[in-house]
Amino acid sequence: MIDQTLERTWNGNELLEAIESTSEERKAIIENFLYEKSALLLYADDGEGKSVLLLQSLMQSTVADSKVFGEFLVPKEHNVLLFQMERSIDESLERMKHLKTVIPFNPDNFCLSVALQGTNLQDNSSLLNALDIVHTITLGLSFKPDIIAFDPIYTLAQEDLSSAKACNAITNFFRLVQLKHECSIMATSHTNRGVRDPENPGKRVGKDMYGNRFLSAFFTGSYHISQEKDGEGATFNLDKNSQKNLEKKFKLVYDPSCYRSWITESNTTSKKDLLDNYLKTCKMSNKTFTTADMLAVSKVSDSTLRGYLAGYLREKLETVSILKQGKKLYRFIG
Repeated sequence: MIDQTLERTWNGNELLEAIESTSEERKAIIENFLYEKSALLLYADDGEGKSVLLLQSLMQSTVADSKVFGEFLVPKEHNVLLFQMERSIDESLERMKHLKTVIPFNPDNFCLSVALQGTNLQDNSSLLNALDIVHTITLGLSFKPDIIAFDPIYTLAQEDLSSAKACNAITNFFRLVQLKHECSIMATSHTNRGVRDPENPGKRVGKDMYGNRFLSAFFTGSYHISQEKDGEGATFNLDKNSQKNLEKKFKLVYDPSCYRSWITESNTTSKKDLLDNYLKTCKMSNKTFTTADMLAVSKVSDSTLRGYLAGYLREKLETVSILKQGKKLYRFIG
């Protein structure tokens, strides 16, 4: 049995040392989409393609400088452990067979498992067994997983997700996994049925995440995925963003021949590239600028920019002056 004593406490000098040594911002696994030690939920109606979209993003995260969906940069290669929670593993393998021909993918950084199928986390012995399974698999890998993903989550509980007991069992398991393995969690779930549309009999509107509120409370971010009417793409609508570092909304085009999706507005210039180009232009013209200027030009999130300022831009920016209310005026010297 694995050690369940996962928590530590900090006080006094140890607390101050921990404060000083911690990163100023969470590091991106996939910029503007997934960050270290966070938890992201993708939810949609049945058959909307959430499993394929999850799979593509996880596969692309294994290769440095890849752009997930053609837009979201993967700063360095990451390791993935994906638990397929229902149906035969052949379903994922068939999709991966096609996807690997059209997107960057490193199989050495990826593990696919069906070992948790049949798990009921509302049963304590099943919960402990599930924790053991995750632990044993990670011990057998040549890497420490940066992302542990579950697709879909409703299979992990005996009761349906409208039950607080079912949702608490799942989120408790996720917390233990995250604390033990210091990873990010990704998962898929479903929408509820919504209400009947009075103007369109037979259809329902106002669909939201299906599950007790304790489920949504655990995740640091969530996207509601809806399929386009023609079935040739999907829209990601940001539902929760507690760390203020996720893209608000984006649309994808889907190619059924290879399962690949990409952002319709995407081009070869990423948000980071836009920021770098802006800074170089400022240097050439000896122009000063503020964080607000950098945000406006690049459209990166506040959190992402703070991460850049604490990271690769730390030695490239010079503070010219301090404006009102502590705002800084910068010059690019990189």
